[in-house]
Amino acid sequence: HLAHIEARSCEAALPGRLRRVPLWYHRAVTPRREQLLQLARLLGGDAYAERFGPARTADPDADALRSLVDERLEQVAQGLVEEAAASDDVIDVASATGYLDDRLRTLSELLTDDQAGRIRALFQEGTRQW
Repeated sequence: HLAHIEARSCEAALPGRLRRVPLWYHRAVTPRREQLLQLARLLGGDAYAERFGPARTADPDADALRSLVDERLEQVAQGLVEEAAASDDVIDVASATGYLDDRLRTLSELLTDDQAGRIRALFQEGTRQW
């Protein structure tokens, strides 16, 4: 597996003080099948299966997949908001944004830049009050 190592910083509470410390993430390159399974879940398994067949075996054309993403963009963004809310690593807007950045990188080969931008805007709207 190829890997990507990324540094981020976060505030860490130490006895009597708060300081910024680097966090290191080791992220393996996600295989296309796993990307498709993740996106199928966010799109709604039934909608994906109706259009392309079972998520475990379907290999949709990029344009057809992006068309379905356009149709269900709000659902994809809401699914990502719900994932972030359920994550123990997400504690505020900043960590939610980091979570979204990672998810969009994982799905980047399946989404257009415009779709990623619209998902980001909807996600930020959904997490604004965190």
